[in-house]
Amino acid sequence: MKKTLIAVAALAATGAFAQNVTVSGTLDATYRSSKTETTAGTTVNSTRITKDGLGTTGFTLSGSEDLGGGLKADFLVETNFSVADTGTSDTGGTYSTAQTFVGLSGSFGAVKLGAPNAPTLSVQGARGASFSTKDAGRAALTAGGYSTLMGLAVTRLDSSIGYTSPNFSGFSFGLLYSPKSDDKATPDAGALSDVGLFYNNGPISAGVSKFNREIGGGGGGTTAVANKDDLTSYFVSYDFKFAKFGLGGHTYKTTDATGATVVDQSGLNLLAEVPLSPALSLTANLQRVDDKGVNNIDATQNAVGVQYALSKRSVTYARYIKMSADNTTGTTVKDADRLLVGLRHNF
Repeated sequence: MKKTLIAVAALAATGAFAQNVTVSGTLDATYRSSKTETTAGTTVNSTRITKDGLGTTGFTLSGSEDLGGGLKADFLVETNFSVADTGTSDTGGTYSTAQTFVGLSGSFGAVKLGAPNAPTLSVQGARGASFSTKDAGRAALTAGGYSTLMGLAVTRLDSSIGYTSPNFSGFSFGLLYSPKSDDKATPDAGALSDVGLFYNNGPISAGVSKFNREIGGGGGGTTAVANKDDLTSYFVSYDFKFAKFGLGGHTYKTTDATGATVVDQSGLNLLAEVPLSPALSLTANLQRVDDKGVNNIDATQNAVGVQYALSKRSVTYARYIKMSADNTTGTTVKDADRLLVGLRHNF
């Protein structure tokens, strides 16, 4: 449950003002038991208490100021951390800044400056359904070297400007752009852009996005572009009430400075969400990546999970994931599986 605060700040030069500020957040602790096996036959087992099996642990501070005439000034700051680590263990417990922006909104939509979330994040999260961007959703178990079976994991763009349109009879679109840099700073040589189109009306939900990125080759001044990434993602789902079914996919290509193809792959996933009771639900997600490159390392990841709502704010969950890849060699992980049990609390 969100707690709304009235923040009154006294400014030495300009007097005082009042603003509505909302503080919200998530705490998610997860028991993860994993097993990996390499092509060479090495098996590794790992069991630990970690974070974020279902939600992202952190605090969000957001607010808006009514400027009159339907115009508002908005801001949002997210800080993520580990609920299971104080920073003294080898799992890492440092705080990190997530989505952060300041902007203006009105009947024209919303403009955001800073590091707002990308349209592709919305598509990839929807592809994973209740798995979202976590284990068995966007995140993979690294078999075949894959950390995701959705091409690239696109979350947000630093130093960017974003725009979100109003809703037009169920349709909306989003734009995100980070301009070119020639001073060794990210993205070093090229611009980054992300465009998404969405439709939500009744039982139907759909979206498609296109992300482009140029990666520089280093050096100063006007640097050469080393690689170009092109990712197209999509999803569609239909809620039949007794169950929701969805289909998602992507195409992903990377070319080098000469135009030669470095990465060429496509992926699909099928998902189903079945409410077993008002509090209990079952989710399954079947994913596959078709690698068209020289190594031809195809991968599959299948998962099933259950969630039980203890209240409107607290949810307990369990998931089992199995991933495998073909044409792997040596120390590359060929098979992996994971069991997760966790508790998420929103406030």
